[in-house]
Amino acid sequence: MEAEEKLAAKREEEARNRAAMDIKWGELRAKELLKESFISFNKFIRENQEKRDRAERKMVADEEALERKTRETEAMRKRVEEMDEVRLMMEKQVKDYTIYEDYLMAVVRNYPEFKQPLDVLNRYEALAAAKSTLADRQEHDLEVLEDARKEIASLTEEKKLFIMGLNNKLANLRWEYDQVRNRVIKWELALHRLKETAARRHVELCHVKAAIYSLYIKICKNKGLSIEVKPHDFEQQLVVIMRALLELKRILRIAAKRSKEKGDAESARQSAC
Repeated sequence: MEAEEKLAAKREEEARNRAAMDIKWGELRAKELLKESFISFNKFIRENQEKRDRAERKMVADEEALERKTRETEAMRKRVEEMDEVRLMMEKQVKDYTIYEDYLMAVVRNYPEFKQPLDVLNRYEALAAAKSTLADRQEHDLEVLEDARKEIASLTEEKKLFIMGLNNKLANLRWEYDQVRNRVIKWELALHRLKETAARRHVELCHVKAAIYSLYIKICKNKGLSIEVKPHDFEQQLVVIMRALLELKRILRIAAKRSKEKGDAESARQSAC
């Protein structure tokens, strides 16, 4: 009976706890539903704000594009007005210059040397340029002549004084000329003797060079060498000749030494006999 009473008490307590838990669970469920509602509403608000921002940006871009197109249209309108003014001005100029074209065509028809109106204009420009050049040249020549006249007058007076000084110098130079002439005669004689001496030395030098080259040819032929040195390269020819002389000198020493040794051996043999 005590156990059943405790079990009944436990059941009642469990029932109260269950009721309290059901209440709390209901409150928690209501809070979850409220939270989900807030989340959905916040998402809806963000989407609406993004759409509003995109719409505002598109509106600003459309306004800027409209303003740019408006400016371009205004600039194009002004450009068209300017072009119309230029066209009217050019039409007026063409109308005004028609008489000149007719005149040029008449000139071309009457003068066969001109093929087209541009030839007439070119001829006129050439003649105008030549006239301007000739006028400038004439003015320049007149200025040069005037300057030359003034300079000649000044130079004439200056040269008169200069000639007087030159006459004095001429007298002095004549005396110096006589002195120099005597020295020149002396040096000419000395130069003539020097040329004769140089000619003899040149002849001797030519003979020496010819002898050197002839000796070089003989040495090359005797030694069986090819003639590689040019006729005017005397230094290399002398080098070859010097080498050949050194070889001959060495051979002569060897021959003398062997001859001496042979003579000594012959003397020793005779003494032994």
